[in-house]
Amino acid sequence: MAKATQLETWTRIGFFARGLIYILLGYIALESSRVTSTSDLFKSVEELPAGNALLGIIAVGAVGYGLWKIVDAVKNLEGKDDDAKGQATRAFYIIGGFGYFILAYLAAKTLFGSGGSGGGTEEAAATASQTAGDWLILLAGAGVLIAGLWQIKKGVTKEYMDGLVGNTPEFVEWFGLLGHLARGIVFIVSGWFVIQAGMGATDQARGLAGALNSLRDTGWLFTAICVGLILFGVFSIIEARYRTIPNQDLRPGH
Repeated sequence: MAKATQLETWTRIGFFARGLIYILLGYIALESSRVTSTSDLFKSVEELPAGNALLGIIAVGAVGYGLWKIVDAVKNLEGKDDDAKGQATRAFYIIGGFGYFILAYLAAKTLFGSGGSGGGTEEAAATASQTAGDWLILLAGAGVLIAGLWQIKKGVTKEYMDGLVGNTPEFVEWFGLLGHLARGIVFIVSGWFVIQAGMGATDQARGLAGALNSLRDTGWLFTAICVGLILFGVFSIIEARYRTIPNQDLRPGH
C-alpha cells in the first residue's frame, strides 16, 4: 500500500485536524464574542496568521477523519459487539463521519473565498424541517444530546485511553478527561438547541460554536469549557501519534 491510499495515514491526519479544530474553537471563543456558527469560526481562522494553511489542513484532515469513522463503522475495524449498543455506536460513527465531511466542505468554502456569513446549522435545520418534517430535527437533536452524555461517560470511565499504546505520556489522561467533559457539555447544549428547533424555533438550532457562545454569560464555567476544549484538541493531536489504528487500503478492490 502507498501511504496516500492507507486508511491509517488519512486517520492520523484526521485526528490532527480534529485537534486543531477544537484548539481553535476554544481559543477563538475566548478571544472573540462574534463566533456563533461554524462559518464564523472558519472565517476567524482565515484571519489568523497562516490562516489559509490552517483551513487547508482542517479541510483535508476532516475528510480523513470522516473516512475513518465511516470505514471503521462499516467494516467494524475496532471489533464492536454485534448487540444493540455496538450497532448504535457504529451508527453514530457513520453520522459523525458525514458530519466531518460537512466541516471539510465549510472549511474549503471559506478557504476558496465563498464562506459567507450564514448560520450553517440554523439554515440546515430550516431546510430539514421543510423537506422531512420536524421529527427529523428532533431525532438529530436527541442524537447530539445523547452523544454529549456519551462523551461525559467516556471521560469519567477513561475509555478514551483504550486505543492508545502503552508508551503514551501520562499527562494525556488528564487532558482527555477534562477535554471529554467539556466536549460533552457543549454537545448537550447544542443538542438541546436543535431539539428546540424541532419544536418550531428553527432560529434556535446551533452547532458547537453557537452552543459554546451561548454559555458566554456563565463566567468561569465558559472559560473552563473553552480551556477544556483546547485540552481536548491537544489530546486529539497526541492521539494522532499514539493511537492504535487498524489499517486498510482505500483503493477500490483492495
